[in-house]
Amino acid sequence: MNNICFHFQISQPFRLRTYRFFDINRNHNYYDDYQNQYLTRRLAERCYLPANRTILETIRKSQGKFKVSFSISGSSITLFEKYCPEVIDSFRELVATGCVEITGSTFTHSLASLHGEKAFMEQVRLQEELLQNTFGVKPVSFCNTEIIYSDDIGEWLGNAGYRVILTEGARHILGWKSPTYLYCNPYQTDVRLLLRSYQLCDDITLRFTDKSWDMYPLTGEKYLNFLNNCKRDNENPLINLYWDYETIGEHYTADTGIFEFFNNLVDRLLADENYRFISPQDVLSLEMNPSTMHAPWAISYSGEEKDTNEWLGNELQKEAFGQLFRIEELYEKSEDSEAKLAWLRLQAADHFNFMSSKWFEHRSVKRNFDVYSSPYQAFINYMNVLNDVKLQLEEGIRE
Repeated sequence: MNNICFHFQISQPFRLRTYRFFDINRNHNYYDDYQNQYLTRRLAERCYLPANRTILETIRKSQGKFKVSFSISGSSITLFEKYCPEVIDSFRELVATGCVEITGSTFTHSLASLHGEKAFMEQVRLQEELLQNTFGVKPVSFCNTEIIYSDDIGEWLGNAGYRVILTEGARHILGWKSPTYLYCNPYQTDVRLLLRSYQLCDDITLRFTDKSWDMYPLTGEKYLNFLNNCKRDNENPLINLYWDYETIGEHYTADTGIFEFFNNLVDRLLADENYRFISPQDVLSLEMNPSTMHAPWAISYSGEEKDTNEWLGNELQKEAFGQLFRIEELYEKSEDSEAKLAWLRLQAADHFNFMSSKWFEHRSVKRNFDVYSSPYQAFINYMNVLNDVKLQLEEGIRE
């Protein structure tokens, strides 16, 4: 039996407004409310609402055989509640079917796991509280920011009670092994690892509208043949397919045929008795013996390297990241709730992505909404905000 796991990640950040040096300690409004409202509504209308309707219809039509999972950052949930509450309602309707799993994630799509356990687990704790209040769920599976993972991160999550972690099937980690097998953390062997089959994901994310690709146009029939080839590596493959949800309707708009493609693919998989849809937590009941996977350094979905250079690869990013966590103690001591929330939001991966020079010439889909003219401008704006947040945290400390 071929087990198929569809997972979608939603990670809309709070976008910063242009914040000048002379604003520091005078103006504490850091966010571009117009852009945040505009982009949230645009993504809801193009992607979240129509895609959620399609998934709900498919679940009902298949009598519960179609399953899917989502990781939704706390920042995304907050933006939905503020600007487009019908998105939250549509996700609640999906969760109520019992066929949609909401996994754990970080509260602000944070890079805290690359800093240390304390800051990371604070993000995890806040997200757990939000998921309980919003959807009434307590997650047992976890999808970290940009599916970042290492042995240490897996151990921290295992100690926190998580049983399944979604991450990348990085070739330099797996060697000759296939991502279609089940793996486990070396320190917490009861923590299962589901590895993304990134080549299959990239066939959609990177090549769906590429007319130079020899498989263009991609159809459900062609993609099913790709999936059938997984049997060559594993007789009973576990095929994990993770995408940014915005792939459907935003990165590829409706006129490209992306909705029709996914509908056709899902219908073909549901009609094929050799395939079964599962959610991440379902893997706990599968009769599979996991192999140990060692990831001594952090891996992610990014590029061919599958490392963290997209966020921490140049001196601007490293300086901003260092300064951000240098004031972690102020966050712990301060009683200024707004400044504390701002500090948490400044951990979002997108801020560091905007400072990246890796994709400056050949921009990735992750930077579709970048408003900065250069990585340096993104860095200066970020540091201005960070300096003001630091001052507000300091003023919020009571003797």
